Amino acid sequence: MTGRDLALISAILGLAASELIRAVDFYLTSGISSQEGLRDFPALNTERGPAFVALKKMENGDCVFLKDNLCMIHTIRPIVCMSFPFVFHDAGDHRKWGLSAMKDICPGLGTGPEVVGSDLIDLADTVLEDLVLFKQFAEDWNSNEEPTAQKLIESILSDSRFSV
Repeated sequence: MTGRDLALISAILGLAASELIRAVDFYLTSGISSQEGLRDFPALNTERGPAFVALKKMENGDCVFLKDNLCMIHTIRPIVCMSFPFVFHDAGDHRKWGLSAMKDICPGLGTGPEVVGSDLIDLADTVLEDLVLFKQFAEDWNSNEEPTAQKLIESILSDSRFSV
């Protein structure tokens, strides 16, 4: 998840940092065998080490916001959910895109409307802009001498780059 994702969910659902932190998990980079799918996302320092922030998964593997097989935050879902199964890269003068190697994890793929090329370009612009802001934040945050997960969420929610 990016800072903008967290700020949007917090603002729309009215969650303070202390409540939002209960809906997310911090996946330590040392516990991830392959970071290929995360190569464009910066890890953020926490008291337990560098980590990626993601929505919490229930014991059965479902997202904390999934109920009756429907996303309860579909209109404000994180950019990674919105863009899945597509991945985007900035190639200087144009955008490159492809399909995620993890496309098999979503049973809904191929059941919705066909993706329009112009919508894909707009989505790529949004995703890549979001990542630039998040990388800037991560660079600032990772120089923090006391990086706790709670302070991280508080810092994201107070950062003007992610204002909703």
